[in-house]
Amino acid sequence: MGILEGFLWGLVGGFFAELLGWFKLRQQIPSVPGFYWVITVLMIFAGGVMVVAYLRSNMPLNPLLSINVGAATPLIIASLVAQAPPIEPGRIN
Repeated sequence: MGILEGFLWGLVGGFFAELLGWFKLRQQIPSVPGFYWVITVLMIFAGGVMVVAYLRSNMPLNPLLSINVGAATPLIIASLVAQAPPIEPGRIN
């Protein structure tokens, strides 16, 4: 599989992961702010970039594995952000 093909399959996987997020949001928020769509596109793009990183590291991937890696990337990023410890506000003098 070539780099471009792998990237495109990774984008498909990233899209599937973001589709899950849209499904969860459909009844929670009546309107989504514009920056949400920018973040969504970046997360989908991250899925494609991760597949390219695998391919550049000589990891053999087929389309199904590329979709899996692409879908896992936004989900992993989301879980890492959700587990970040809260930062206590500093004192203002």
